Amino acid sequence: MTVAGLLALVATGFWGYNQYQVSRSLELYLSNKYQRAFYELANQSQSLEVLLSKTMVASDPRLDSALLMDIRQQAAFAQSNLGQLPLNDVLAGRTAKFLSQVGDYADSLARQVNQGEIIDSEHWDTLKGLYEQSVALNRDLQGIQASVAQNNFYFGEMVRQVRDKLQKNPDSMVLTDFQTMDKQMQQYPALIYDGPFSEHLERTEPVALGGLDNIEAQEAEQRALAFIDKQGGTGYQARVTGAADGRIPAHRVEVMADGDSSIITVLDVSKKGGKVIWMMNSRPVGEQSVDIEEARQKAIKFLADRGFGEMHSSYYQRHGNAVTYNFAAVQDGVVLYPDLVKVTVAMDNGEITGAETSGYLMSHRQRDLPKVGQSREQALAGVNPRLAVTGGKLVLIPIGASDERLAYEFHGKLGDDSYLIYINAVNGREENILKLIETPGGVLTM
Repeated sequence: MTVAGLLALVATGFWGYNQYQVSRSLELYLSNKYQRAFYELANQSQSLEVLLSKTMVASDPRLDSALLMDIRQQAAFAQSNLGQLPLNDVLAGRTAKFLSQVGDYADSLARQVNQGEIIDSEHWDTLKGLYEQSVALNRDLQGIQASVAQNNFYFGEMVRQVRDKLQKNPDSMVLTDFQTMDKQMQQYPALIYDGPFSEHLERTEPVALGGLDNIEAQEAEQRALAFIDKQGGTGYQARVTGAADGRIPAHRVEVMADGDSSIITVLDVSKKGGKVIWMMNSRPVGEQSVDIEEARQKAIKFLADRGFGEMHSSYYQRHGNAVTYNFAAVQDGVVLYPDLVKVTVAMDNGEITGAETSGYLMSHRQRDLPKVGQSREQALAGVNPRLAVTGGKLVLIPIGASDERLAYEFHGKLGDDSYLIYINAVNGREENILKLIETPGGVLTM
């Protein structure tokens, strides 16, 4: 009987442990599902804010219609992900209603625009109100994200608290945050709504490599040695370590300085044409001694010395004591945005520690640019008059994966928000709008 009792106890314990493991696995699965839904909701809400802001500055009905359709889609996705979170109507009802109204209003307004109506002052005021609500929603979602990261919040706790129908005040900071967010949304009345230019990278063939011969591994090593930013008095050794089978097949090359094998520069050199696709130096960067403008000049010289010709510097992004600049090729005074090169400069000594040329290799060629059919002043007339506008240089922008447009680039300001407006230089149509996002590290575009 003693042995039987012990066996029963062991069996019960094993069964209990098994049940605990099953329960724990299910809880982890649900937690991961909720986290994914929450972060997708946050991303879609951010996209919604940007799209709403663009509708306030667009002036071309075609672009208005496309933006409104994107808004409807993003609102539907956001609403779907919000619905996947274990939140009842008390916690998320007003937010869900807002997302539904945004999508419905965008759909209705898009149909009116497609029928020839314009976004008048009344519609513009409604869009402005929706934009302000989306800004508040994103601010609250970002606060919840910070709470999740800081407190290592486990989303499975939401299941237990919702299961108890929230009879007690929630202990979870995130649930409290959701309540605060929805309370904030209730203050608004109900409605009666790549890095830019990355699509061209989807092309199947790199234009700049057309007609060039393939190179062997030994030649790839020499091309890598010629490309890196050599430091005075230092010798270097290169060796091919393998192949990279990306969109542009390449030799993978490692370069080491003589006497120091701890710092390695890795490069991909295209098998066709022997062009460097990207380069990255692994060394740690010390204290800053080079300012932003000095670093930019070093990047310009680096590209010129490697045969890139005239390049236009647009925006930069700082990360620690290194800074990455975006450059675009220039032809006859026109900035060719598809022909993009990125260069990273270490701000301790100005060494070029990184480069990425895939945009340039996929697109660069001598263009037969169209004849300008609109003056700057005529193009400016096509910009939303609510904007305070500067600039107006000629640029070439990609449209989709294979088309390009010659356009005037205007900088527009509406309140505290900044935009880039692109007006077709041939026919005066509004082609695109990008919102400029200022960060501590530099300027980004969306």
